[in-house]
Amino acid sequence: MTITELKSLFQEKQLIEAIIEPSTQDGAWIVEFRHQRGGFVLLTDATGSECQYDNLDLASESAMEVGFNQVRVESREF
Repeated sequence: MTITELKSLFQEKQLIEAIIEPSTQDGAWIVEFRHQRGGFVLLTDATGSECQYDNLDLASESAMEVGFNQVRVESREF
């Protein structure tokens, strides 16, 4: 879902948590949101492709733009 769509879900109190996780693409990060009914919703662009970020700051900014004040970061496994 796009940031605009996720903002609507957040305002309707349907999103519980914002999470940043390592992407399958080495060195990149993705943002997903835990839905109140269970499961996760991935942040995508207008074409439906997952948004990938080169650093945590940019990923955090996108998660916070949806409306969250804090974001959980899942670390990479080494």
